[in-house]
Amino acid sequence: MDSLSQVVLGAAVGELVWGRKMGNRAQLLGAIGGTLPDLDILFNYWWTDPIEQLHIHRGYSHSVFVHLLVAIPYGWITWKWMKDRISFRESWLVWFLFFFTHALLDCCTTYGTQLLLPFSDYLVGFNNIAVVDPFWTLPFMLSLLVCLFLRRNRPGRIRWAYAGVAYASAYMALTLVNKAVVHSHFAEELGKRGIVYTRLSTSPTMFNNILWNGIALTPDSIYLGEYSLLQDDPAVQFVSYSRGEHLLAPYMGTSQVETLTWFSQGFHFTRAEGDTLQFFLAKWGRMDFTEAEAEKAFVFHWELVKNGGAIQEAIQVQPGLTREEFNRAIREFVRRIRGEESSDG
Repeated sequence: MDSLSQVVLGAAVGELVWGRKMGNRAQLLGAIGGTLPDLDILFNYWWTDPIEQLHIHRGYSHSVFVHLLVAIPYGWITWKWMKDRISFRESWLVWFLFFFTHALLDCCTTYGTQLLLPFSDYLVGFNNIAVVDPFWTLPFMLSLLVCLFLRRNRPGRIRWAYAGVAYASAYMALTLVNKAVVHSHFAEELGKRGIVYTRLSTSPTMFNNILWNGIALTPDSIYLGEYSLLQDDPAVQFVSYSRGEHLLAPYMGTSQVETLTWFSQGFHFTRAEGDTLQFFLAKWGRMDFTEAEAEKAFVFHWELVKNGGAIQEAIQVQPGLTREEFNRAIREFVRRIRGEESSDG
């Protein structure tokens, strides 16, 4: 998830295990531990290829096996600092928890986390919570802020910490229930339209857990739709695009295409424009729900410049929205969360 959420989760782990021993320093150490795995973005200064960066982020820094090793030096430093209060084994285990809970939280989102490197680069993604969800983060953070103003030995301090963890856990459980309900609904709506799909992915839209994306694959097409848990009409309006897998087939041996198809986990489609292939990453759903035009509907796509049997260049393209278009997209986003039909349809 976003950096603030990871800081809060790490601080909560620190508070629960070390709050009585260290006071506010426990949250500080947890916040540091909850942040460190995402420092892999610093490698972007050396690997400037945006496609290669897809391999790096949430890669080795998020691997459970790497966490077991990296926790050793951090645990040793903390033990040397606080050896009158903690053992080295305890310190190592707590730092492992800082790192590992970070990766587990990321696994709940849609981006995908390479949890099992170096043995597998499979992208673990449960797709049950948005990368940024203030309804999970802010109440959780508030409970930990209260702890900072209470003495470490006061019983109320640990109660506030447990209350925050209980809320965060209950909210996460609710997202899984929502996902099960929504996934079943999308499957039913596809069936009503006679769409026989091979794969179906569902994920929440940004900042909430009410409006969800549904993405279905057939051998030839990809279908996308949105559904809000608040809407009265259960119908889902789908848009479809030809997958264009035959366009990618001659280039499947190239690193660019291999990486993009791996990262998309199959939820993509391709179009040809002269000497360029347009690769649209669809696994996050549409950015603008009123747009069927691919260049405007999705967050970004890649233009793959062909040169014979190879890809000469890969260019990441982000939509250039005017202020008016951006504001309209936000208004439609809020309308859809509330279960209202689009003002354009």
